[in-house]
Amino acid sequence: MLANRGLGFEPLHSSNRFMIDKAGKIKELPAIISALAAVSIWGWWMSATRVAATEGIEPIDVAFLRYSIPAILLLPVWLPTLRKLRGAPVWALLAMLGWGAPFLWSVTASVQTANVVYLATIVPCTMPLFAMAAERIFFNFRPGINQLAGFSLIAVAALIVMVSALLGSEGIDLRSLALMLIAAGGWACYVVAFRHTGLTAAQAAVWVCIMSTVVIVVIKLFTGGEFLPLTREQLIFNAFAQGFVSGLVAVLLYTFAIGRLGSARAASFGVLVPAIGALISWLWLAEQPTGMNLTALILGTLGVAIFNNVVPIEKVLRFLN
Repeated sequence: MLANRGLGFEPLHSSNRFMIDKAGKIKELPAIISALAAVSIWGWWMSATRVAATEGIEPIDVAFLRYSIPAILLLPVWLPTLRKLRGAPVWALLAMLGWGAPFLWSVTASVQTANVVYLATIVPCTMPLFAMAAERIFFNFRPGINQLAGFSLIAVAALIVMVSALLGSEGIDLRSLALMLIAAGGWACYVVAFRHTGLTAAQAAVWVCIMSTVVIVVIKLFTGGEFLPLTREQLIFNAFAQGFVSGLVAVLLYTFAIGRLGSARAASFGVLVPAIGALISWLWLAEQPTGMNLTALILGTLGVAIFNNVVPIEKVLRFLN
């Protein structure tokens, strides 16, 4: 860049530009680390939920711990949220609960008999498909080439898992697959509805946590079910894993990342969740993925990356050529 020395300006050399770019990247580093930590926690959470399910803990009790703890700890955010709720559409507030108790119940019930690698492939990867379908039906959204290409890869990945279930492969069955798809659909309801509420990410999380807790308490009172019939060890572990780490810490980390990086860039880190979830289940639970598992996981992850424009389809085509 040329500058007028007579006016006291100095030329901006390439070294100065490098220093400015470097300073910007350093400034973003805490947000990037926060986003990576959040998606790593959510990947680990899948295996923690599998542990809870295989120990015989009821899905509704897992959901209660997941939502009641952050609902209590995030009470300071609740009062400002109440004021914003008045201007949000009722349909959107109700649809957001799809990521609440129904989501956790479906996920926990699905991994009672299914391996985490299937959960990691189906739920995070098919959620964008449900969200795109809802946007198309209700808001006339027109998908671009990246969305269509990503949709195709995710559909193939889901088809591979479906074939595995039909063939009676170990670690998956049709009931678990159906529950995973229900969970993905509920999550998609939240994603679509959230954009129409005017709430921040933290305020939306508080709304979902509090209303899910209320719904679970009402169900327990109506059915006469015992509250948290867990051993002390189970209660401590699941309160920590579900309520504190996944429900509170990961949400705060991700909210911080959104504030610094923007929602689009922060969301792009979500493509790592399937791979992290599968890796942790292999290391922690010794759930060895098969060739079909890995193929579906890779296709699904790549599909989500293309769908969200993290990896544009043009770059993929150039790489293949």
